[in-house]
Amino acid sequence: MNLYDKLKKALEDKIQKHNLTGQNISIRCKALSTYEAIGEPSDQDYPIIKGKEVMVEAVFKGAKGQSFTEQFENTDYSVEDLLKINLNSNKKRASFIAGLNAVFRHLKLCDKTVHCKDNEPRECAEKLSSYIGSDYNNILLIGHQPRFLETLAADYKVRVLDMDKDNIGSKRFGVLIESADITEDAIKWADLIFATGSTIVNGTIDNFINKNKPVIFYGVTISAPAKILNLKTYCYCGH
Repeated sequence: MNLYDKLKKALEDKIQKHNLTGQNISIRCKALSTYEAIGEPSDQDYPIIKGKEVMVEAVFKGAKGQSFTEQFENTDYSVEDLLKINLNSNKKRASFIAGLNAVFRHLKLCDKTVHCKDNEPRECAEKLSSYIGSDYNNILLIGHQPRFLETLAADYKVRVLDMDKDNIGSKRFGVLIESADITEDAIKWADLIFATGSTIVNGTIDNFINKNKPVIFYGVTISAPAKILNLKTYCYCGH
């Protein structure tokens, strides 16, 4: 059973256990505006502000679940439809993960499924080094999250991998942003992998788990999947 089959099976079990089968409840997946997703932070270098990513939001019985992606659809899904989605594209995975987060949030099986806003991303980053501690020297950051890179670069040796061609080859906070093509080499170098939870949406998460390296996933996207898959997460200011 692959990772996504495990997520579907966990969702199916909860639908049956909590008698959600057959209910005429729709999950409306939509892309949020930048203001809806992240408010008005003082820093303007986040990918969502630069238009590189969007936040997909699903609402189930008033509970919100979100996921980051660069591909999205605005559509309705019933709860049972989520089990039938062919998870063969980023936009389909984004809808499924947002819906999964919403259902699990409604059932109080996970929390922090809504992104922080305004200057909370900076507050989150400021708590990061104390969370990671002093047991690691080489930190591999997966996904160019500028506040996390700013903080990590001040306290650790850092490498950062990104999929955005506009970022690759540039230096931020003194750190060269490298291509995901050298993932295996970078993992060998790392003492700790600190990876964006949106790897569950873009399909690269298998590159970072079961590698005999500690890994922490950050952000709201990974909330319910982390509970199902028993993954360690960091999301200090999520809602």
